[in-house]
Amino acid sequence: MPQVKKQPARATHKLTAADKRQINAVIRRAKGDGKPRTAQQSIPYLAMYPDGLCRVTDKVFSKSIEFSDISYQLAGNDEKTATFENLCDFYNYFDSSIAVQFSFVNLFGNPEDYRAAIDIPPQGDDFDDVRAEYSGILREGYDKGANEIIKRKYLSFAIENDSPQAAKARLERIETDIHGHFRVLGSKDATLSGHDRLKSLFDIFHPDGKERFAFDWGWLAKTGLSTKDFIAPTSFTFGDSRTFRMGNKIGAASFLQILAPELNDRLLADFLDMESSVIVSLHIRSIDQTEAIKMVKRKITDLDSMKIAEQKKAVRSGYDMDILPSDLSTYGGEAKNLLRDLQSRNERMFLTTFLVINLADTKEQLENNVFTAAGIAQKHNCALYRLDNQQEKALMSALPLGMNYVPIERGLTTSSTAIFVPFTTGELFQTGEALYYGRNALSGNMIMADRKRLKNPNGLILGTPGCLCGDVRVRLADGGTASFAELLESGIKELQVKAYDEQSGQIVDAKAFDVRVSKKTDELKQIFLEDGFVLRCTGSHLVMDDKGEFVQSSDICEGQRLSGGHIAVRVSFLKLPEKINVYDMTVPKYFNFVLENGLIVHNSGKSFSAKREITNAFLITTDDILICDPEAEYAPLVERLKGQVIRLSPTGRGADGKPQYVNPMDINLNYSDEENPVALKSDFILSFCEVVAGGRDGLHPIEKTVIDKAVRNVYREYLADPDPARMPILEDLYNALKEQPEIEAQRVAAALEIYVHGSLNIFNHRTNVDISNRLVCFDIKELGKQLKTLGMLVIQDQIWNRVTVNRAAKKATRYYCDEFHLLLKGELGGWSVEIWKRFRKWGGIPTGITQNIKDLLASAEIENIFENSDFLYLLNQAAGDREILCEKLRISPKQAGYITHSEAGEGLIIYGSVILPFVDRFPANTRLYEIMTTRPLEASGA
Repeated sequence: MPQVKKQPARATHKLTAADKRQINAVIRRAKGDGKPRTAQQSIPYLAMYPDGLCRVTDKVFSKSIEFSDISYQLAGNDEKTATFENLCDFYNYFDSSIAVQFSFVNLFGNPEDYRAAIDIPPQGDDFDDVRAEYSGILREGYDKGANEIIKRKYLSFAIENDSPQAAKARLERIETDIHGHFRVLGSKDATLSGHDRLKSLFDIFHPDGKERFAFDWGWLAKTGLSTKDFIAPTSFTFGDSRTFRMGNKIGAASFLQILAPELNDRLLADFLDMESSVIVSLHIRSIDQTEAIKMVKRKITDLDSMKIAEQKKAVRSGYDMDILPSDLSTYGGEAKNLLRDLQSRNERMFLTTFLVINLADTKEQLENNVFTAAGIAQKHNCALYRLDNQQEKALMSALPLGMNYVPIERGLTTSSTAIFVPFTTGELFQTGEALYYGRNALSGNMIMADRKRLKNPNGLILGTPGCLCGDVRVRLADGGTASFAELLESGIKELQVKAYDEQSGQIVDAKAFDVRVSKKTDELKQIFLEDGFVLRCTGSHLVMDDKGEFVQSSDICEGQRLSGGHIAVRVSFLKLPEKINVYDMTVPKYFNFVLENGLIVHNSGKSFSAKREITNAFLITTDDILICDPEAEYAPLVERLKGQVIRLSPTGRGADGKPQYVNPMDINLNYSDEENPVALKSDFILSFCEVVAGGRDGLHPIEKTVIDKAVRNVYREYLADPDPARMPILEDLYNALKEQPEIEAQRVAAALEIYVHGSLNIFNHRTNVDISNRLVCFDIKELGKQLKTLGMLVIQDQIWNRVTVNRAAKKATRYYCDEFHLLLKGELGGWSVEIWKRFRKWGGIPTGITQNIKDLLASAEIENIFENSDFLYLLNQAAGDREILCEKLRISPKQAGYITHSEAGEGLIIYGSVILPFVDRFPANTRLYEIMTTRPLEASGA
């Protein structure tokens, strides 16, 4: 048996106290003290993945969703109640295993991004100086608002799980449900990718907005860096117990202590309206319903025990046992009410933590910001306390990661939690080819919108112009007076009148033009004044009262004091046996004028709003712009912008006396989606003939058949060799009909004869004007009653041709039609509906401009135009029209207030699901304004 060699005994050595201290010091240095030594170590997550999954700790995983604002503060009471109830359902969805965090991040953006958004690049034409001026106007509007503060809203949700794969699967299911809840609330939301989440953290850690986020997943392996290295600030400093430093910014973290028995839904909104860098974080953690009920029952048991103890004490002391401390009675009642809510009212219990992070450049500025935030809390009967010695934990809890490191929680029910409504007012600031529409009346921020981004870019500009009778006399700048009828009959193009300057409060001389018949009416409002003057006008006309406010004439009552020191002694409505002309004019700078007795009245701005958008689109985009102009309002603007004005008249001659013709038979090979463009063109010719020969019952089936046959015969030769010089004209159609033996063909040909060989033959010529110009205006004011309907139909067809050509070239076409209600009747109505249905697919952006809301509801077919318009620009509306719009567009009473007695440049913009009140005071002392208010004399150089 082998011998086992014995090991020598190890000498034992007892450690001295000094040795132990030395060894412990080495161990501490190796392990560290657990405190972060770098900015990266302070950032509390382990890993971020490309799909947006974040591993916060070993067992906690989270995802984030960014959501948009909705106009909650402008909503009506019913809509607010619905939103509140939907929020309650939203919060009740989260069980106790899901940690939820709302993050509201208001930080300054990069100034270069805004300069890029509002600076208009030159296009190398004669209007680059105007573009530079327009950029200056936009910069001025930018400086007046708070656009430099970027407001973002995030919802982060986290769960615990040992397996990343299992955590990812469950988070994706939760994510899908959250999308559904946001959809119900009317908010657009999007799940953040890993890159998006890193950028959101980068923006928080670099709140001045000057540094740009640069990151690519491929860089990690190449550089050996972690994702934290790309987002971390230069440094964190948490030495001060009440503040912290992050890079070159100083910040302070506070928590909201809820003291009020009832909260207002403005609490969160007021914090978010602060015009400084602020991060608000709301952590919500649901308590298991069974546990919540048990907890409340235990509290009730404890309170009952205390109540019994107090009663025993009362008996021993010899006083009434029903006399209890008020707090004990109050708490007991509240606890029982809470238990009832949890058991029977679909309420749950949540633990909430409300954090506010203020940031500033200096300590003095920070203290002012904190003081402002504390004032907001106090206004709502709450208190804002600084988190002493917990600044780092609070800052990291405010990051949209779904983790809360601040153990200060307040128990709230579902309804109490939902009062923190995460919505205030919508904003609309887009970049690229976005046009400027004024400033948000609530926030003061610029409204920049690109209609091309809408699912359906079709639009309507709706405004009810107030109008005056022809005998109403206007005070002229030279001291004289003139009636509207006299001014229009004189043919004067421009005049000087008296107007009220709201800035100085003085009556001043003002340029006026476009004296016009606005419409016909058989209903007038009569206002009898104390001096014997009688104002007869439409009920929608705005009259200034003695306080300087404009009120609708329909709302003026007896005894009301008006401008000029006048008093309405009697008012009445006048019903006329037939419709008469009513008048208005444009006073561009002041949007009002003075009548002969000193009364100040308003003028409408519907056409000016359209000219604004047309001019902006011309300067900013490269889109083609086509205008149907029934009242000759736009021709001077188009001429000033070196566009083509096509003036159609019975004589066939334009403003320069030269012939101007548009051929209704024009066709191009891209006219239809189908391979055969003649099929759709035949539909147009049928509409044309319907107007010419249809009569009361329209065209009969046989008549339609012979017309279709003639159309195919006429275009067969041209399509075989499409030479513009051989384009068919109306006479070719007439001859093709004459050649057919059917009586119906002869009847249609006979109806066409006056338009071919008779006095109305202006449409029997080949097109001889340049309709390829980028900006074209079809002026049809001089067309008589017999030709105006046909003229508008032919223009619709010409615009269709242009859209199809541009579609092949991948170019957008904007089409503006003033007095749009004229195109909603008969065959014109059907053709307009087709345009509103098809144009968006072909790159067309049609815009109807009208004051006759009721014509848009004439039939279910016409009403489709409303439904197919995602952009609406609403100015002042008469009471009846306002009710219709509120019902159709679900406009709340608060929102309706912005189109009630509104002044020039005020109203509502509806952009998709966003409804915004706007104020647009366009500066008058600019060349751009001069271009938009050009009159014929100016355009011709007179």
